[in-house]
Amino acid sequence: MLLNNRYRVIQTLGSGGFGETFLAEDTQMPSLRRCVIKQLKPIHHNPQIYQLVQERFQREAAILEELGGNSNQIPALYAYFQLDGQFYLVQEWVEGETLTAKMRQQGLFSESLVQEILVNLLSILEYIHSQGIVHRDIKPDNIIMRYKDGKPVLIDFGAVRETMGTELNSQGNPTTSIVIGTPGYMPSEQAMGRAVYASDLYSLGLTAIYLLTGKSPQTLETDSQTGEINWERNTVNPNLAAVLDKAIAYHPRDRFTSAKEMLFGLQSTAIPTMHTRDTNQTSIKPQQAVPVTFLASHQSFGKKEILVGSLIAGGLISIFVLIGMLKPQTQSSIQTEVSPSVQLLIPTTGDNYSWLSQRKVTDADLDGKDGLQLDIIRNSIFAHHGRRFDNPELQKYFNSQVWYHPSRYSPSEFDKLDLLSDLEVQNVEYINVYQNNHNRRRFPK
Repeated sequence: MLLNNRYRVIQTLGSGGFGETFLAEDTQMPSLRRCVIKQLKPIHHNPQIYQLVQERFQREAAILEELGGNSNQIPALYAYFQLDGQFYLVQEWVEGETLTAKMRQQGLFSESLVQEILVNLLSILEYIHSQGIVHRDIKPDNIIMRYKDGKPVLIDFGAVRETMGTELNSQGNPTTSIVIGTPGYMPSEQAMGRAVYASDLYSLGLTAIYLLTGKSPQTLETDSQTGEINWERNTVNPNLAAVLDKAIAYHPRDRFTSAKEMLFGLQSTAIPTMHTRDTNQTSIKPQQAVPVTFLASHQSFGKKEILVGSLIAGGLISIFVLIGMLKPQTQSSIQTEVSPSVQLLIPTTGDNYSWLSQRKVTDADLDGKDGLQLDIIRNSIFAHHGRRFDNPELQKYFNSQVWYHPSRYSPSEFDKLDLLSDLEVQNVEYINVYQNNHNRRRFPK
């Protein structure tokens, strides 16, 4: 079967009430590039409603194009078209396995691997939510672990399916009576058609619990008085369990207020997440953790307070501390090794230094780091606000970070805005002074 005189269908990947999904190859590309085609069917064929669906479909396709263009962990949109009253999306085919498939194949996931998956997905959600979009259908089936790099890719946004459910209410205004989401993974407010950003965090939390325990949400008991979900939290590191408890709280007000807040809470649980890939790229092996000791600090999680302190060698350590413990290099070695890729020097998984927006930087954070590492730490404050960089090496480094989306400001635009908090301004200046005093700088200011 040849769709739109271009796409040759290889096989059907799935079907449901909204249409079908196919694996196809693009006959107009020399490589016969494979792609995923989603056929979407409106639930009504009224001409007036069809026009509304058409307008909404075009708008949602434009959003998908932008999302996929700014994140390599969201499938790229190649094309969209209409044919015989039905709508089609042509998207990047992600070679990999869903979390559901990996669970069936290998069994329960380790805590360190679950943490790494969460860190990646929360960075994606932080970007998606910043665009005013709620995914609405996060679950193991909609997360693909990509073979080529082991990263999770988030697929199947709910907005397009909601568009297909467009109808008119009694006042003649467009609306929808279809609830988008998956029972069990969908919180109560979403079931009532009122999804918020915290709804995605709820679904993500239950996804993590499934990976850790093998229990789907439908099999978990619920407290009849509070509505809170009971799960095997005693089998999981208590800090990680507390983060997940807050994510899946019954009321949205009791959950994390943002993906960024949950990401910070997750990093404070300090579970090692650095990995190396097997040659067949189908499994992940944890590296040996670098010994490190934290000063005790507190992170509040609603009614529960978690103490993160004095972690011993070989114990739990956070992603950003792993980065900070890299062996210092001389300035001359940086000059020769950093080009052509900064990524050869510094691991890229979870290098977001979000703590720079949460507390004051100290000499202890900076001691032992070379000029390149200090430049990256200082500039990450700007990168978190969407700043692009004139220096190609810095730009290439931040492009490799899953949390970085340089879609907002050029350097000149950024300098005219007052985006940094007082704490961030202080930290930038502190690092600058430290670099000057110790003559450690790889790039100009």
